[in-house]
Amino acid sequence: MKQKIVSILKLLIYATFFVPLLVLPMSFIFPFIVPKILMFRALVTLMIGGYVLLLFINWQEFKPRFSWLSLTLAAFFVSFATSTFVGVDPYHSFWDNHERMLGLFTIFHFVAYYFICSSVFKSWTEWNKALKIFLAAGSLVMFVGILQIFNPHLLLNQGAARVASTLGNPIYVGGYGLFLTFVAFLLFIKEKSKSWKWAEAAAGVLAALGMVFSGTRGSILGLAVGLAVLILIYIVVLKEQTKTRNVLAVVAAFGVLLVSLLYVFRQTEFVSNIPAVGRAINTTYTVLKSTARWVAWEVALDSWKERPVFGWGPNNFFYAFNKYYQPRSLEFGYGETWFDNAHNIIVNTLAVQGAVGLIAYLAIFIVGIAVLIVSRRKRMLDPHIFAVAAAFLVAHLVQNVTVFENPTSYLYFMFWLAMINSVSIKKEEPVNAGVKNNGKAANLFPNKTIGTGTVVTTGVIVLLLIFIFEIQPARANMKALDALKYLTNQPVAGLEVMKAALAFNAPHIDDIRSDLSRTVSQVLSGGTDKLGKDKSAEMLNVALEAMQANVVLHPYDIRNYLTLSQLSQAGYALTGDIKYIGQYGTYLETALIYSPKRQQIIYNLANFYLQISRFDDSVKLLQQTIDDDPKIAEGYWRLAYMYKLSGKTDKAKEILGLAEKNNAIFSDTDKEIFKQILADLPAATGTKKK
Repeated sequence: MKQKIVSILKLLIYATFFVPLLVLPMSFIFPFIVPKILMFRALVTLMIGGYVLLLFINWQEFKPRFSWLSLTLAAFFVSFATSTFVGVDPYHSFWDNHERMLGLFTIFHFVAYYFICSSVFKSWTEWNKALKIFLAAGSLVMFVGILQIFNPHLLLNQGAARVASTLGNPIYVGGYGLFLTFVAFLLFIKEKSKSWKWAEAAAGVLAALGMVFSGTRGSILGLAVGLAVLILIYIVVLKEQTKTRNVLAVVAAFGVLLVSLLYVFRQTEFVSNIPAVGRAINTTYTVLKSTARWVAWEVALDSWKERPVFGWGPNNFFYAFNKYYQPRSLEFGYGETWFDNAHNIIVNTLAVQGAVGLIAYLAIFIVGIAVLIVSRRKRMLDPHIFAVAAAFLVAHLVQNVTVFENPTSYLYFMFWLAMINSVSIKKEEPVNAGVKNNGKAANLFPNKTIGTGTVVTTGVIVLLLIFIFEIQPARANMKALDALKYLTNQPVAGLEVMKAALAFNAPHIDDIRSDLSRTVSQVLSGGTDKLGKDKSAEMLNVALEAMQANVVLHPYDIRNYLTLSQLSQAGYALTGDIKYIGQYGTYLETALIYSPKRQQIIYNLANFYLQISRFDDSVKLLQQTIDDDPKIAEGYWRLAYMYKLSGKTDKAKEILGLAEKNNAIFSDTDKEIFKQILADLPAATGTKKK
């Protein structure tokens, strides 16, 4: 029984390596994330069930062994959990949303995955086999990425120059390629079979190509630093191999020369066009400071000061970003004014988990490298495993400075940590506890027999958990996708499907409410011809009720209030009831409380004040946006248009002239609007084209 369970657990672990390949674009909202997470959690739940049975059979053999790395990872989880429940939105921290799905519940599964892998794989032979399977599965992901180079529209890549493969995001591909490159090198250097060496070398090249064509600068930086650390470690540990050390020194010198040449000629067309490398080598401090990500990093630091110990709560950076929103974010376009992650694991963790969380996260890397060093000094660890394992930890941390953890990165990161933990722990040698009648040594930890009832009970509990936490959310997500399709094309039928989707009591019901309600506002704003007045009113009420439930669940989420304001507009257009106008303004005012500098809210609220004859309040709001960032042209033309409507043409011309004086940034749309405003003024005032 014991060996069968162990074999099943290994198969389940192998199955997790293929989860990154899972994409169901026609079945799920966020098809690159949701099915992966649900499948991974289901597999881990099965693994937990099997592991519990192993503990029943032989507690001493399979219990988690004490190690500093395991203790550190447990501390990180405790920190994550603490920040979850003391943060601004515990529900969101616990479940996260469909786009990320990395709440506390999922993190628990990744930590459990680490402990099970550490307990099931006992020897390097077993880890070697697992790494080969992982590399094979990852190579398929990289291969799909290579195919996207020739067919940019493959698998919803929408013609993008950077490949996203089955992961849906080039950043994720870059990190995965970085991991697979190190895995391929470790297997290659340890491999004795020539045929396997060729296969592993090919997989390594494929991984490197996938990383490069993902265009992820962080991964390239991580690779460069990781290789430097790898060479340095080899030079230190291979003391008796003079020739090898000399070769490595030459390689290091060549690497420094290559990087230097790339930097010197970084602005040439040749270097600039090298995928990922060109972007990385041209990213200077000055360039970085003029990006939207730099703004997000500043916001993260500002928000951390308010909650320095445990932070805002995991996955709650969105709230921090809104409160400390910097108006200059709009200089990069509206798409860069919504950040749910700081795109820097250091400052993001500081913001959402506080100083305690950041220390716990960094401790994983520090302790991981420390246990490798200690194990190597005790001659327990092969030099290649030591060197590559430590180098990848450094590479992974470096690349995360410009990105963040994701479902796939957590998968290979936890697996790598489990391997480090397993190979670094001294294995206990069995001690004879007696001699059997046949003369063979007795087992130090004898197995216990478990009954059918225990197996059946465990199986039922596992299947029930999978049904509640994986199958039901999957059904809810698919039902929501059906509702979105129907609402757009057949709104009458969509109303009933929408009701069915909202009736699901699934963890991500808040996401479903938001997605459906936003779609309803779009449908209703397009007219009621397909629905009729009664059905339109019913659909409006269903959406309003859904979003009001979301407000109760997430009272600080400005997206809820913005959606409600849009629904209120639709309600007024549909019924003519003045109450919807009041609700529209109230929702915008509430949203402004939680994000007082966000122009999107201010512009809409200024229009509302104008409609209800609060002209001075409207002017005050628009003037605020100009004072907050004089470079944003939209604030000028909105204010000029307001003065024009009120008959204050001189004031309108003054505002337009001020835009030119302050070197405001004009988009094509801004230019056209300026022309329209100027056309009706008595005397035109020229504007400088940017």
